[in-house]
Amino acid sequence: MKLSNLKPANGAVKNRKRVGRGTSSGRGGTSTRGHKGAKSRSGYKSKRGHEGGQMPIQMRLPKRGFKNTARRYQSYQPDSFTVVNLNDIQDAANKMNTTTVDINTLVAAGLIKKNEQFKVLAQGELTAALQVSAFRFSKAAKTAIEEKGGSCMLIVKANQIQGVAEAAKLSAVGAKELAEHFKHLNEDDKLHVIAEGSLKTKFDLQATKVDDEVKTQIEALGAAVSLLG
Repeated sequence: MKLSNLKPANGAVKNRKRVGRGTSSGRGGTSTRGHKGAKSRSGYKSKRGHEGGQMPIQMRLPKRGFKNTARRYQSYQPDSFTVVNLNDIQDAANKMNTTTVDINTLVAAGLIKKNEQFKVLAQGELTAALQVSAFRFSKAAKTAIEEKGGSCMLIVKANQIQGVAEAAKLSAVGAKELAEHFKHLNEDDKLHVIAEGSLKTKFDLQATKVDDEVKTQIEALGAAVSLLG
């Protein structure tokens, strides 16, 4: 090898593209820029990632991360609860001639709307032993109900339970499993599961009370419902 015979590798050096040298050059006229438009003018510079106004790829596709299914059951927590006192509970029971007070009882008595979530507070007194289902109980209200020989059941929506089952990959869900995801629940709480949305995930359910619609959906998926005393 000598300095006199050194040469670039084949294809390493290309001829400069010469434009604007007349029509016979093959690149005359528009000089490979096409007709009109911003791209044919000098000084044009496209914005990085701009796709001409259509939805860019970084917005069409997920940017990063993953879909957190654990948030599914958190989205059902209301900002505030409708207050229902003990005297309201007793009045509803007397009006409907029942010892079981739940959403349907309070709606029929005109105390709440169907989609409202309510909390039972301790104002007023009970005159009978009642089985009360509510989304929340104050400590004083729960004590007063149980001292009269009644019981307190916390209402949980079926699709909330489904969200927990999917997030934690559970085949069976009860108060113990839900207590790990909801701060207001304890392992020994009695649960009243109501229908909300349609269930698509198979899981066995353990609760004190389960609405018929929920039981039908769970059994249709090949799972079982266990009622606890």
